Amino acid sequence: MDDRPLWDVIFGIFGLPALFISHRLDLFRFVADKNPTLGELGEGLKLERRGAQILASTATALGFLALTEGRYRLTPLSQTYLLDSSPTYFGHYWDLLIDNHEVFSFAALETAIVSGVPQAYGVEDIYETHREDAERTRAFTRAMHSVSVSAAFGWTRVLNLSTHRRMLDIGGGSGAHALMASRVAPQLRATVFDLATVCPVAEEFIARARLADRVDTRKGDMWTDPFPPADLHFYSHVFHGWSPEKCRFLSEKSFESLEPGGRLIIHEFLYDDAGKSGPFPAAATSMIMLGWGEGEQYSGPQISGFLEDAGFRDIRIIPAFGYHSIVTGQKP
Repeated sequence: MDDRPLWDVIFGIFGLPALFISHRLDLFRFVADKNPTLGELGEGLKLERRGAQILASTATALGFLALTEGRYRLTPLSQTYLLDSSPTYFGHYWDLLIDNHEVFSFAALETAIVSGVPQAYGVEDIYETHREDAERTRAFTRAMHSVSVSAAFGWTRVLNLSTHRRMLDIGGGSGAHALMASRVAPQLRATVFDLATVCPVAEEFIARARLADRVDTRKGDMWTDPFPPADLHFYSHVFHGWSPEKCRFLSEKSFESLEPGGRLIIHEFLYDDAGKSGPFPAAATSMIMLGWGEGEQYSGPQISGFLEDAGFRDIRIIPAFGYHSIVTGQKP
């Protein structure tokens, strides 16, 4: 039997820090500006020759750099996601992981698996930290924006939003999804509903997008505060942060709050089946959640069950963008 799957897991351990170190050294910006040779790369980034070679080779092998006639250049992948001038810049999410690297250490993950206690920030409830610590909240919200922009482009193209008037982006963070939905559906107005420490960050992104006339924020706690009126409720990467009981609570709360005919959309990485046998990205994201919260990734059938039990009908599971899918249901 082929042993490559064993090696692939091991090799991934080293690919991740290689890319993170490249990011922190500003390698991708340097390559974009200079298209350097290996010697120029090492000199410009102040790296020893062997380290420069191995770092550049790793980034090239993983598809983030290309080597042509002895000079390195960015691939379209890096141009799209790793330059801070790009609207789909992914680097803020990498910064969040780097700055909290202890969360994905062997010791921290082993502790989280055995005890069930998250390790991020050194506390059990990161959301309590986000209620109180504006700087950590800003970093976290910017990181979530990094992973949301392209995904928002995806789901808004696979679902018809033309019949909806008011979207409530619950736990909406930066407002990336509300902003994209408003661009796609001109008749739509959107509200980002999130903590008081999050809303000022969302307002910056809204102002930058010049959509303050169509997208606003509302400070609130989804567990305790009533939802503003809307005919479309949207949750992205929210359900995976919580236990099944809390996901049922949110499904029921949305059902009660939505207007008749209103729609609920859940946007997540989904397991394929109720047994959670794959795909790997859903399992890997569950590993991330061991360090950051009490939740895990769910399957399409599981989330469909939450919605059906709450009263939603016409429930559909729709592939969206990349590893993302949406589960959507309508209130009769």
